[in-house]
Amino acid sequence: MTRDVLTETLTDFGMSGVFYAVSDLRAPWGMEIPALPGTVVFHLVTAGEMVLEVGDERHWMRAGDMALVPTGLGHSVLDAPGSEAVPLFDLPRIEVAERYERLSIPGPGAAAELVCGAVSFSGLGVARLLRSLPSILPAGDGGDAAWMRAAFEVIGAESRSPRPGSDVVTARLADVLVVQVVRAWLESGEQDRGWVAGLRDPQVGRALAAFHAGPGAAWTLASLADEAGMSRSAFAERFRDTLGEPAMSYVTAWRMDLAARMVRERGLSLARIAERVGYQSEAAFNRAFRRAHGMTPGAYARRDPAEMVLPAGLVAQLAPKPRGPVDPAHADPSSR
Repeated sequence: MTRDVLTETLTDFGMSGVFYAVSDLRAPWGMEIPALPGTVVFHLVTAGEMVLEVGDERHWMRAGDMALVPTGLGHSVLDAPGSEAVPLFDLPRIEVAERYERLSIPGPGAAAELVCGAVSFSGLGVARLLRSLPSILPAGDGGDAAWMRAAFEVIGAESRSPRPGSDVVTARLADVLVVQVVRAWLESGEQDRGWVAGLRDPQVGRALAAFHAGPGAAWTLASLADEAGMSRSAFAERFRDTLGEPAMSYVTAWRMDLAARMVRERGLSLARIAERVGYQSEAAFNRAFRRAHGMTPGAYARRDPAEMVLPAGLVAQLAPKPRGPVDPAHADPSSR
């Protein structure tokens, strides 16, 4: 059952692109990526080398390397440590398509090319999975390295010689690579805390599997502990130590995430959704939903999907801006 929960999460990421950018860079250069809660930011180096800095952590990258910043943290990408980083949305942008653009930073030094982007997810459990990941997650050299390398090469070719549909090809391949990097990390078995560790824990995992199979049941700390074969106090301590939150807080949060998904899909009445997630009273369900999501289920259902995953102000930042000087070599092929 534990394996099924992870499989369902990987299968149902509900991935959508927030923005993608292809950058032609000449040293010295640096770009500062703002915090983007609810997203995974990826960086794929197609030429040259650079350094990715997240807090005090530093990761060198060269052509063919890919790394994720999976928890939406603000970070910088630089030609070398100490270079000045310009905020991403202050850089000159050549619009190519909605949420897909080209950037160019001129300079006298070494050349580099970078494909980066941010993707968001609506799948149940994905946010918890991403919070289990390290602050920087590089692509590994496992058994899938050959086809991943081929995908890198296609993205590099599309970025250097854009054609009609290059934005679509780049975005789709990048999305697949993001999922693969996460999957490779899961297969590495390096998880000692967080949601994945909880799912794989022999005792906590049994309780989680039972809850996920029937989230609408009348779960209590005692009934979860029974599923785990532990005393209430021992289970409560082990759950908190492994997942970083109390068991019943997890139950409520998972139910509200599930409810939000059903509200968005609009296939069931609120009364039926309330029952599915363990509430006998629609009024009690509405109060719990509002505490969790800051609005009523009706208001949530009417909300623009983009607003559910982007931080305040980011939608406006991503809106089309005045076009900068267009380098003919990087012009939108469809306009030639």
